[in-house]
Amino acid sequence: MSENSLFESAIDKKVELTYDSLPNSSFEDVNFEGARFSNVNLKDADFDDVNMDSAKFNNVSLTEGKFTDMYMVNTKFLGVNLSNSRFGCSIMNNVEFKNPDLKNSQFIHCDLSNVEINDCKIDGLKINGVDICKLLEQHEKSLAEQN
Repeated sequence: MSENSLFESAIDKKVELTYDSLPNSSFEDVNFEGARFSNVNLKDADFDDVNMDSAKFNNVSLTEGKFTDMYMVNTKFLGVNLSNSRFGCSIMNNVEFKNPDLKNSQFIHCDLSNVEINDCKIDGLKINGVDICKLLEQHEKSLAEQN
């Protein structure tokens, strides 16, 4: 009996692993559609060529995680702490940031064409070294003088 034939009978069956330890395991060409993972340690795990469409992550620690070549259309980050995170070479079209805390963030070599910033606290916000808060104050003063 070949090694692969040992698992053939379980292909279409529900498999439950509870309190098992599978360190350094490898899963290849496996369909986990609809699977539920709870209280699982995936520290130092690698995910390559994985379809996680409609996946939900709740109460997950991804400290020092690395995300490369990700396609995340219509993805929502709600109540997420992205402190000390870096996004490089990313396409983020039609993104909405609602109520985030972006203090001390840096945007370097970004295409911010057609970006709108509304009802945001901008104390200390600088673009190319220009204090935007002061610039807006001067603009508002100039508008008031014209009227």
